[in-house]
Amino acid sequence: MRLILFIDKLSNWLAVIGAPLAPILAAVVFYDVIARYIFNSPTSWGYEISWMLYAANFLLGFAYALREGAHVRVDVILNEFSPRLKAGIEAVFLFTTLLLFCFTVVWFGIDFAVESCTILEGSMLTLWAPPVYPIKVLIVLSFLALGLQGVAEFVRKLKITFKGSSL
Repeated sequence: MRLILFIDKLSNWLAVIGAPLAPILAAVVFYDVIARYIFNSPTSWGYEISWMLYAANFLLGFAYALREGAHVRVDVILNEFSPRLKAGIEAVFLFTTLLLFCFTVVWFGIDFAVESCTILEGSMLTLWAPPVYPIKVLIVLSFLALGLQGVAEFVRKLKITFKGSSL
């Protein structure tokens, strides 16, 4: 069970890295809006920096949100079941949807990220053209972390299903 605790710590660590990006994102957007609408001088970098910060913040929080149960869920039917049956159904859904989806994104995303790094891909949205390969690498890494957290949650759900207790 040390591996599961390590995965939990990894998810927490990634969220700690991503959390400070939110106020930076707010400051960038605020500056860009002021520059555009008050001083009539839009930035050439505001849009791209803001989507990159948002993407990084969102991606780094994936696994933590799963660990904390913060993803959007509709539990209308599941709430009527016993905790063991509910955990069993959640384990099936974790395996058949989340883990397979994460595997697919990581499997195909690796080539996508490697190619982007190889050519040092830049954005084509503005003339500034900042590098986008770090975000493409982060996509793969974040889905890998989400998949690992999904495995940890899957094991927890199986333990509840078969033993009636969690980790």
